[in-house]
Amino acid sequence: MINDQAPAAPSVSDTAPSVTGSAVGRIVAGLLVLAFAGVTGLFAPFLVMASDGCSEDDARTICSVGAQQVVGNLPVIAAFVGALLAVVGMGSRGGVSRGCLLAAPFLPALAWVVSLAIVGA
Repeated sequence: MINDQAPAAPSVSDTAPSVTGSAVGRIVAGLLVLAFAGVTGLFAPFLVMASDGCSEDDARTICSVGAQQVVGNLPVIAAFVGALLAVVGMGSRGGVSRGCLLAAPFLPALAWVVSLAIVGA
């Protein structure tokens, strides 16, 4: 007898695995965030040198002592917290991992924005 029906094709999944869901994806994303946090912590405090041209009657924001301390300390603190979130994101699974890995790069980026705003103001 001849079978009139064609054999059923095996089902193929169209969905790709989540980047932050796999262990390799979490590690790669975490290492990228750690590199960004390291660059931020090392180089962003050099923006304090924008105050070198300040005189006593200069009204720029970077010429105040408080602004210089914010520009010097904020990137270091943000880089440390961003690196800590990246390590937690690499070491955990599920929603905590995704949340930490997504939040971690925003802290050093925010530190750059605030520091550059103070220097340029």
